Amino acid sequence: MQGGFTKLRMLRGEIFAFDDEAESLYDALPPHLDSLHFNQLLSDLDELVPGSGNLTKRYTDYSQNFIIPVDKLDTVFQVAIDEARQRTKKHLKLPGNENFEIEYVTGKSWSGYNYYKGNSYSLIQINTDLPIYIERAIDLACHEGYPGHHVFNALLEQNLVRDQGFMEFSVYPLFSPQSFIAEGSANYGIDLAFPGQEKINFEKEVLYPLAGLDTSLADSYDQIQRLRVQLNYAGNEAARAYLDGKISREAAAKMLEKYLLYEPERALQRTRFFDQYRSYVINYNLGKDMVANFIRQEAGMDEVKRWSVFEDLLSTPKTASMISSE
Repeated sequence: MQGGFTKLRMLRGEIFAFDDEAESLYDALPPHLDSLHFNQLLSDLDELVPGSGNLTKRYTDYSQNFIIPVDKLDTVFQVAIDEARQRTKKHLKLPGNENFEIEYVTGKSWSGYNYYKGNSYSLIQINTDLPIYIERAIDLACHEGYPGHHVFNALLEQNLVRDQGFMEFSVYPLFSPQSFIAEGSANYGIDLAFPGQEKINFEKEVLYPLAGLDTSLADSYDQIQRLRVQLNYAGNEAARAYLDGKISREAAAKMLEKYLLYEPERALQRTRFFDQYRSYVINYNLGKDMVANFIRQEAGMDEVKRWSVFEDLLSTPKTASMISSE
């Protein structure tokens, strides 16, 4: 595939423009969004975040109310992933021996990672370098576990390697169109497993009390998070400008502080992710949106059919252009 040749050329030192690299490696061309789009979202957020003055500082101060205490992190995450697992197993038939291990690590450029070991087994690592907020418990449980990466890899292994003998799928080429579907479906899987108000309801009823957090703030915080997630594409814009040499690392970090409301340490951590994974960042937001559009077109609002289409997407090789509506 062209993407494979592109990655080989990159390993030999060749540098591609962000958009060219993304299209070649992941079969998808990221959109360009200007600051007016993001500034309008920030204006809407400004009305929701308590206090006055600088929005990023106000949000940082406010978000301290939602940090999972370190001594309760494992309990909260174990409960979140067990719930995600049970919800997924109601709709998908998983290999009987599927299982996972959770490990807490430091010194990484990412917040969570799934190392699929084969034979339906995953090592899920959670980075504890920076505080972990309550909404991330379900996000990481679904994305790295159920119905995200763990399920994706287990189903590919079962359906393609074991059932059909396609041994080439026992190797996962990370910088390839496969990751566009993997990351997009893992993020979409959060909404699939916890649709509508079910995520915030489970957080309020179960996770907030486990973490010792104030449930009276949960609904307003959830409203802020739903709006904040719409700013995710600003991360792509920061990555494009930085990797194309148009702005410095410090300027990219400042963009993340302004538009994603990141603390300085988290913003710098994200620029290290840009260094390591480059245009891979498009797989999370553009990937999710394209997977969501594809499943909506194929299944409408039928929950059972949505899970069926999702299972087929995870079980058979597809690329971005294969699920595109254009």
